[in-house]
Amino acid sequence: MHQFPGIIAHRGGRDWAPENTLAAFHKSVELGVDGVEFDVHRCSSGELVVIHDDDLQRTTNGVGLVKESSLPELKRLSAGLWYDKTFREEKIPLLTEVLDVLKPGMLIDIELKNAPIGYEGIEEDLLNVIEPYRQQLNLAVSSFDHHCLRRLRALDSDIDIGVLCSANLIDIAEYAEKFKAKYYIQDYDCLLPEAVYEAKAAGLNVIVWTVNDVYRWQKLIDLGVDGICTDSPAELAVLRGNLLAQ
Repeated sequence: MHQFPGIIAHRGGRDWAPENTLAAFHKSVELGVDGVEFDVHRCSSGELVVIHDDDLQRTTNGVGLVKESSLPELKRLSAGLWYDKTFREEKIPLLTEVLDVLKPGMLIDIELKNAPIGYEGIEEDLLNVIEPYRQQLNLAVSSFDHHCLRRLRALDSDIDIGVLCSANLIDIAEYAEKFKAKYYIQDYDCLLPEAVYEAKAAGLNVIVWTVNDVYRWQKLIDLGVDGICTDSPAELAVLRGNLLAQ
């Protein structure tokens, strides 16, 4: 059997806490997951905040776009009441607040949002915010906007980049080389076994998202992927424990 893939908590682990909240990230740390994935937007007052959608309606009790809301306005909202009333005091966190919770050794996959709502200069903003954390934390940046990744690489030759995909790429190694990428991050529904082999042969770490059932987990273990991004990290940890005990 291949080495068990790293367990990566999608948006901090959506099965146990409201997504992209400090409650979720604290639980990820308590469980000892191998990594976390979360999403970053920029609000109108310039701060980088952790929330998935570009609008507020689904995961807060607010309305409108993140881009058009100031940090004080965002902090007045509940980011947990939609999930359960016990989380009513959860707020949209700053990127720095999330990084302050996370631990050395964890893979921290920061998904930079830049489409369909664009944030001009967000790459520079991100690099400035994460600079104090880079020596102590294992940071990577991914995005579906590959123009964003190209700009990021032009600004910084050292940052770990993940090519985030929901399509079957041709010549994966050649494509990843455009960004000097370290990670190939693929949608399970678009994952081909030969793509895993090609990416790993090129020295890329293969992470697959978002996978929440035992049948698919087992398929990915058999393929030898490096990480599984899941809403259910606790359940995946149970599977790991069971397999390692055999």
